[in-house]
Amino acid sequence: MSKVVEVLLTKDYYHLGKAGQIVKVKLGFAKNYLIPQKIALPLSEGLIKSIQEQQKVIQRKIEKQRQLSNQIKEKLENQRIKIELPTGKDGKLYQALTKEKISQILEEKTNFKIDKHCIELEKPIKSTGIFEIKLNLPGMIRTQLELEIEAK
Repeated sequence: MSKVVEVLLTKDYYHLGKAGQIVKVKLGFAKNYLIPQKIALPLSEGLIKSIQEQQKVIQRKIEKQRQLSNQIKEKLENQRIKIELPTGKDGKLYQALTKEKISQILEEKTNFKIDKHCIELEKPIKSTGIFEIKLNLPGMIRTQLELEIEAK
């Protein structure tokens, strides 16, 4: 009968799992392939404690981020933010409003730094009007606001 051991994967490995997972494998496979190739580390008490500490730190960061996201949501939810931008005679903006520019505008107006990747925008805004902007904040927090663009 072959002996089975637990190892911590340091890299994603096809059929076994993702990096950071603890998996059970045969002793020979672990000793002869996974550990020498630095795909896995042998599981020990020290390693288990280290993993637990790292998970606690990660959980604290996640909770802190979730609290910040909730603060942003409370401040922005169902709010209308007005901005004036230069336009041509036909009401079209001289420069399209992209996720990055919306992120900068929100930071100026609310003092919260919102990553451009959190903003849902199908295509850049090119005209004046009222637009609904959806935000996917870290911590699985979703909210929306209205952006009113007026001619300068």
